Formats: sequence, C-alpha cells, structure tokens
Amino acid sequence: MKIDILIKNGLILEFGKKPTINSIAIYNGKILEIGKELEHKYNAKQITDATDKIVIPGFVNTHSHVAMSYFKGLADDLPLQEWLSKHIWPVEGKFLSAEFVEDAALHGCAEMIKNGITTFSDMYFFGDQTAKSAERIGIRAIIGEGVLDLPVANYKNADEIFSYIRKMHDKYMKSELLDFAVAPHAIYTCGKENLIKAKNLAFELGILLHIHISETKQEVEGCIKKTGLRPVEYLDSIGFFEGDVVVAHAIWLDENEQKILAENNVSIAINTSSNLKLASGITSFKSYMEHGINLSIGTDGVAANNNLSFLQEISLIAKLQKALNDDPTILPAKEIIQIATIGGAKALNKSDWIGSIEVGKKADIILIDINNIEAQPMYDPYSHLVYSLTSEQIKDVIINGKMVMKDRQLINIDEKELIEKAKYYQKKIIEFNSNK
Repeated sequence: MKIDILIKNGLILEFGKKPTINSIAIYNGKILEIGKELEHKYNAKQITDATDKIVIPGFVNTHSHVAMSYFKGLADDLPLQEWLSKHIWPVEGKFLSAEFVEDAALHGCAEMIKNGITTFSDMYFFGDQTAKSAERIGIRAIIGEGVLDLPVANYKNADEIFSYIRKMHDKYMKSELLDFAVAPHAIYTCGKENLIKAKNLAFELGILLHIHISETKQEVEGCIKKTGLRPVEYLDSIGFFEGDVVVAHAIWLDENEQKILAENNVSIAINTSSNLKLASGITSFKSYMEHGINLSIGTDGVAANNNLSFLQEISLIAKLQKALNDDPTILPAKEIIQIATIGGAKALNKSDWIGSIEVGKKADIILIDINNIEAQPMYDPYSHLVYSLTSEQIKDVIINGKMVMKDRQLINIDEKELIEKAKYYQKKIIEFNSNK
C-alpha cells in the first residue's frame, strides 16, 4: 500500500504506554499504523528517519494573538493597562489593516511551527487574513474574531462582527485546518447584551467561545462593584457557559468560580509567561485540578510574552507550580506534557482528532532531536521535554499529514522574506512612535 509519510525508528510517546522505539505510517492526513518495521509493509512517498529523536503530538496553543507578532518587544516592563492604552492600542489604531494582519499572522504562524505548535486558538481581528496565512503555511487554527462594544479595526459595532463571523464560518466550514470562533474580548470591553449575543452565535453555529477572564485583580474588583458578582459568577448568571468555552488567564478565581467552571466543562488557557511579565498575578492550579477543570496552555501574544516557545512555557509552569505549592511532586513532567497536547485538544473540543499519537487521529506530530550534548544522557523523555530541551531541538513538524518543517527549515514559506517584512514594519512603527 502507498502511504504519504513513514516516520521510522523514533522514540514515540503514546500516552498510556511506555515510550517505545517504533514507526508511524501516515496516510491521507491521519495516523494509519504504529508498529515495527513498517517500511517493509508500506511504500512511502517520504521516509523520515527519527533515530535519536523523540516523537510527540504537536503542541496545542489555546490562547494567542498571532497577528501581534510585529509588536514583539514594542513596550516592556509596564502595567497591563498602561501597556495597552499608551503603547499597544495606539499602534494598532495606526497600523491595523487587512494587509498588516495577513503579513503579521504569517510571521507568527511560522514562529509557532518553529516552536512545535501545530494548532493554535487565536483572538484578534481580520480573521480572514489570519486564516489565509495559516492555510498558506499549513498550520491548524481556530480563529476567534474579537468582539468589543466599541468600534475596532474595520467594524463599526459588534453586530457587524457577528455577521462577519457567520460569513467566515460558512467560508471555511469545509477546511481541514481552519475553524472560526466567537471571541468577546473581556467583560470590561463587552456589555451584557453583546456577551449574550456572542454566546448565542457560538451555540447556534456549534463553534468555540473564547474570552479573557479574571486576568487582573482590578478586573475582579470592577466586576464586583458593577454587578455584585465575581467575573465567572457574572458570566454564569447570563448563561455564557452554555456551549464550548475557553477562558484565558483565569488567575483570580475563588472556590465557587472554580466549581462553576468545572460543572460547565469550561477549559482554562494558562498564560504564565505573560501574567508574570505584566505582573497580572500568579496562582496555584492545584485547586483547579482538584475540581476537575481541564487545563491547557496559551502563549498569549508575543507583545506580552515576547516569544512563542512552548517548551519554555511548559517548563516555567511546571517549576512555578512546584514553588507555589511547596510541593516538588505537583505537575510531574508527563502530566504537563499532556496538558500541553491532549489538554489543549480537549479545550478546543478536538480531542477525537488531535492531541495524542493514536491510530485514526490527525497526523500532527513533532520530532525532537536528542543526539546532542544538551540532551544526553537521557533517562526519561518526558523529563527532558520539560526540563532540558529547547525549541532549537525541534527539527521536523508534520501537520495534517504534511511535512511543514524539515530539519528546522520551513517548507511552505521563504523565511528570509518573513524576516525582511518584519524589518520593514519595524521601521514604520519606530517612525510612528517617534512622531507621537
């Protein structure tokens, strides 16, 4: 039988099984078989030797703003509201356009692939342009169109955004890589009416609802002052959690809010690097896990995080949680890797398709080189992934059964062009800021 790709002799991490040197047959975008000596059974168009490589499911980034890629390092070491109002929003007001978003999203998608991210869930504007860039480079994405009460980008009001989301949902309904989502920005930028409209649209179309919640103490205090309820309680009171919902950040949750999220099967996208850098707060996730809340990992945008390294994010979360809980056994390496993969897939309601290496699932797979000084000796691959390895050791990336990065070279895009375009926008942004 002819197949598309054969990965041979890799150390394959199948959750629930002992890591084993095996081969993977990939056909028509899916994992066809996992086993020994498959090269004798199949005629592969492409054979990838994974000797001395760890083979794992691709990382699932459940909260990002991919088209903010050109704002990396634009404004650092500032409080969240000052960072937004004095630096990010003015530049967005000047530069946000369909062309800018398409270019910036392409750069961000490329950076994600270089970091082993095979699926991302986004929240921004001009989603059609982000979709085009994701398709061009070959990454899987759920594209959340940002909803706010005030005029944004090319939308005069939220009703225009809802119409746009419906149109984009129809346009990309048959795409193998792309879905659209409804992404109300936050409870302090969306009033009750638009939050309910957002929820109703997501439920009607059967798509994801994606929102920032409880990112700062000030947000919680403002919500209590205005509604008499904490943020999660407020959203629950208007029926917001009716469908599939991912809440980003969710740092400042009390016991009752955790119960509400657990009862409604709401997933949390953890954004530790961003929260630490902006001093939004840190919290222990032990209670969240004890309540049975599904946890996933987001990078946030690079304007807040400054990089899209998922391995770095994983390592930071694991070590910080140990310190916060005074417990070195919390979030062991295998568990945090599962949160980064199958946890993300569950959050996006795609665990039947992605998030683990299993026969019948989509072939979203990354290969990580361990034949180097930094990776040897190795006793436990999960430990190495969390505590030892870096993105530079991610060599090959397969998404939907297609090779999109080989030996750290992107296949569907010219990296030199991406770099030159980023420098072009950098000059324009510097010029704008100097004339403010």
